[in-house]
Amino acid sequence: MKAFVELQSQWCPPWKYKKFYFLNYNSHPLAEDIFTAILKLNEPPRLIFNEASALHYWTYEHNRCAVIMFSGYERITPVLKPVYLGSRYLIFHPNLEEGNVFLEQLHSGISCILDRAYYLLYDYTTIQIQHKNFFTNRTIQLDPANIRVPDDLKDLHGRKLHISLPEGNEDVVTFDLYLAETICQQRNATYQLQSINSTLLDYGVVHIGIPLLGTDKTVGLGSTFVSVMVPHSKPKPIIAVLIDPFDYYTWITLFVLIFLLALVLSLFGKVLSQWNIIENALEMIMCILGGPTRQYGGWFENQIITNYCLLAIVIVSSYQSLIISYLTYTRYSPEINTEDEIRSSCIFPFESNWARHYDFKLDGEYDDERDNMCFLLLSRDDPHITTLLMENTRDIDPAAEQAYKRNLRVADTILFKYYLIYYFFNKSIIRELFPFYIAAFRESGLFDQHYRNKSIHTAIHSREMFGVRSFNVSDLSIIWYLYAGGVMVSILWFGIEIAFFHCLRCGRMVRKRWTTFSRKYHGQAKFMKKKLKSFNMT
Repeated sequence: MKAFVELQSQWCPPWKYKKFYFLNYNSHPLAEDIFTAILKLNEPPRLIFNEASALHYWTYEHNRCAVIMFSGYERITPVLKPVYLGSRYLIFHPNLEEGNVFLEQLHSGISCILDRAYYLLYDYTTIQIQHKNFFTNRTIQLDPANIRVPDDLKDLHGRKLHISLPEGNEDVVTFDLYLAETICQQRNATYQLQSINSTLLDYGVVHIGIPLLGTDKTVGLGSTFVSVMVPHSKPKPIIAVLIDPFDYYTWITLFVLIFLLALVLSLFGKVLSQWNIIENALEMIMCILGGPTRQYGGWFENQIITNYCLLAIVIVSSYQSLIISYLTYTRYSPEINTEDEIRSSCIFPFESNWARHYDFKLDGEYDDERDNMCFLLLSRDDPHITTLLMENTRDIDPAAEQAYKRNLRVADTILFKYYLIYYFFNKSIIRELFPFYIAAFRESGLFDQHYRNKSIHTAIHSREMFGVRSFNVSDLSIIWYLYAGGVMVSILWFGIEIAFFHCLRCGRMVRKRWTTFSRKYHGQAKFMKKKLKSFNMT
């Protein structure tokens, strides 16, 4: 018991391993006594079983400690690929005279590899503590009176780590290789990259945009997400400089002011009350463009027009200065960044499975030539790394190929963001190396420093934001637009005036003729009435 307590305190202390799994199907009285004494040493929570069929299920998890009582006569069925179990084990075997067949098979690794196991061979007088180091392929014995648990991970003895990276990531996510290289240099190992996931690998870098839970994975440095590749905003047409100096609220406020002033002057003005509200509104607009066009009278009316003309000076000067400044550089429409903007402006190919989750529009194929086609990419870390991944995976990913061909950009909105995951296909003891190195790189800031200094440089989309340039013919076309618009408005207004005054003239002629007609026939009717009356009397 003294040797067991010391071994347990060093190998799987109860304060660290909260769950203990106990398995005993050795009916020997000495095994029962040992098992009963061990149960008295450890407090719950614990799981107690007497059937070996539960061993794989309850000890596959990593953060557990298992105490197992074997008889030594068991035999293991060989399998094609040995299974790594994740728990730490304290396995009791009776010291048999004819040899412990089960212990020999465990050391051979023909069915399962318990690289976190310590074997306690006991009888009534002695105890032996053995441990198989699978890196050196040697079995060592510990002194029961002076137990010192060795660190198998201190020297990997040239072990080759098989690492999986998604195809096209080798030249981009250089920090994952830097981490593997650091571990191999300090722990006497080598590594080899592969792009195909299989159970023969030690671990793989997984970035799929959603969380993967389980103890066969560990959280790495960086993040994974699904990025949206959207088109760059297009340059605004030159005619937009007439609207852009003021925002929508300013334009609405200005027209509301014009309408209210026209209404007030139509009701209470001395001279302008003779005109209707539409004519007064046009006069307010003319005050802004070129000044008053009529003669006004009355104190109230003069005060309103004077203050309004002072306001028009400020509005016109601000408007003209902003137009001149806007003409000196290329301006662009707003970028597509938010989720609502993506939903309203983008169309995704039918094969974009992630788009269905966010109710994005699905219409067309990857090679669709429409300008509003957007694409989804599995990405990681930041937009710079995403752009590099797009360039390096364009030969194997149709979405990356189209995004690179169309010169798309990464939207600010990202989907399914989660931490980067290292997936250990075999739950070997190598997994216990990574939390230390990941914490060290995170706390020292070397992760960000590495990406700033060692990542491949890529050309970022550049724009001419404040480049002063001269006017050209296309820029001056706004003058012809204004001229053509003014001619059309003048012709339209001239036609309205002709129609209006023509209708008034026609109305006056109709009323005059009707009056003449009614007077003429009214006299004749009165004369005939008198004649008829005298005839009746006669």
